Amino acid sequence: MKKLIPILAILFLGVACTDIYAPKEVEYLIPNGQHESKVQGGFAADKIRTLKSTTLSFTARFDESARYDLGNDNQYDINKLIGFSDCNSLHHENSIRFGWRYSIEKSNIEIFAYAYSNAVMNFHYMGDVAIDETAYYQIQITDHAFVLQLNGEVSLEIERTANCDKGLYYMLFPYFGGDEVAPHDVSIFIEETIR
Repeated sequence: MKKLIPILAILFLGVACTDIYAPKEVEYLIPNGQHESKVQGGFAADKIRTLKSTTLSFTARFDESARYDLGNDNQYDINKLIGFSDCNSLHHENSIRFGWRYSIEKSNIEIFAYAYSNAVMNFHYMGDVAIDETAYYQIQITDHAFVLQLNGEVSLEIERTANCDKGLYYMLFPYFGGDEVAPHDVSIFIEETIR
């Protein structure tokens, strides 16, 4: 019995520590009437961090709350998923992220590459994901471009700003709008892949 207790303690600690470092799906809630998301069960500081590698990889899932009908042209605005700033500048100057919007016509989520380069915004359609589908996303930084992938199949390269200062890439998190605020609570479930 005395030998069994230390063995059980070691097994318990090994299993418990595995869960601490394993990536977990995080719910980002955009409350009704707001633009900014919150980490459910987390703290405001959970969204203050930087990219620590040249690749951001994650899965994301949109539940039924991602369906909306704004009843105006703002339906076609692109909401933001996640990404990061570039060139040691603010994200409305230089940044890259995935964007999304709900398509009433297709009854699914349209996914976009969404970038700022020298304060000029541009976006590119990448594909569709179904409600409750877990999709894989990746943004890789190269010397001259960002390479974005959706589900490992759709790949898009977006040129980075020339003569870009390297340094801090602060993370950007789910945001509703354009102009409109969330018409109801919207939840997005994201699990980052540690690389």
